[in-house]
Amino acid sequence: MKIEEQPFIWAVGIENTFVTQIERGERPLDEYDLTQHYQFWKEDLDRARESGASMIRYGIPWHLVEKEENIFDWSWVDGVMDYFKNHRELVPIIDLMHYGTPHWLKNEFANGKYPDYVARYAKEFAKRYGHFIKYYTPLNEPYVNAEFCGLNAVWPPYLEGLSGFYSLMTQLGKGIINTVNEIQAVISDARFVHVDATKKYFSYDPRLQEEVKLWNENRFVMWELVQGRISEFHPLYDFMLEYGVSPDTLTWFQNNQITIDIIGLNYYPQFSVHEVKRDKKGYIIYPHILGGGEELKEIVEEVHKRYQRPIFITETSFRGSEEERLKWLDECYDTCLQIQKDDIPLLGLTWFPFFDLVDWEYRTSGKSIEEELLPFGLYTLTMKDGVLQREKNRVGYKFEKLAKKRRESNC
Repeated sequence: MKIEEQPFIWAVGIENTFVTQIERGERPLDEYDLTQHYQFWKEDLDRARESGASMIRYGIPWHLVEKEENIFDWSWVDGVMDYFKNHRELVPIIDLMHYGTPHWLKNEFANGKYPDYVARYAKEFAKRYGHFIKYYTPLNEPYVNAEFCGLNAVWPPYLEGLSGFYSLMTQLGKGIINTVNEIQAVISDARFVHVDATKKYFSYDPRLQEEVKLWNENRFVMWELVQGRISEFHPLYDFMLEYGVSPDTLTWFQNNQITIDIIGLNYYPQFSVHEVKRDKKGYIIYPHILGGGEELKEIVEEVHKRYQRPIFITETSFRGSEEERLKWLDECYDTCLQIQKDDIPLLGLTWFPFFDLVDWEYRTSGKSIEEELLPFGLYTLTMKDGVLQREKNRVGYKFEKLAKKRRESNC
């Protein structure tokens, strides 16, 4: 049964950011390593099944699978995929790309052959596991990827500014399209969940409304690109050309457009809503403003109006106390019910991350893993004698109660 035909889906996801290049003196950010998931993956997946979740977003460490160019080592992945094969009640949506690239790929996403290399890796995965793995995210959060790697020069290849942002976004977009095509050539019934971060911009300053309009359009750039929508009549067309994208590149996307199966929205109350304003020096800034269910509903309605495709909340959670997370879980679920009552095909929600994660700042902070643990999860991580203990917290128990109640009601 396709997930579009199922009752409301409760899902979880294990944080799987992989940024392991250390040429500039940073520490490798491999969340599976830092949270000891490589060691305790089976126990973690057992907990995910026990949570009441019927789906899980699960990432593949490309940097370990293909340590040498075109030589693939699936030994660790084999064990995990066998688990999914033997436990069909927990269906994985495979995150093929979650930021990091192999070390042999010089210039990372800026490498001209990146779109071909990532698609080759995806095809190898599909050939090996595609007889039972049907759901894929070609690349998680292109917007954040291009932001960290191309706009703000935080991660390799350390590009900067809007020219860097769009250069990376077009590279990532080509990789997404090539990945979809290569997997479909192997798995005719593959389904793709195209996941990106949600953004909502607003301003109290009437002089900044054009800026708000621009960024509220730019938040959709990945979905617009891969569907070949950005032509000379598109509101982003001239803006992208101004920052270095060639007309030929946008024509390539028009000629190689793909159809989106499912839209995945990652919404975080603390990170998804931005106020556009000027600082004391007159510069335009975009600080985060705490959002809630109302903003999530508005975003879902806008996405559905634009694309008319099934929607999945593929990430949501709240960084904070158990009380704050419990409050958001209830609010988010209530919002999802309201959205469904409006006949919008919202498939379900994903609590992400399943257990606490290590802050991305770990790469440069010099702090210990324990000091960098962030309280997001249904399970709390606590270091004891060098081992990160997993303890189900009150949010985990509430998630399990809601998921099982909804599943039993079959509505």
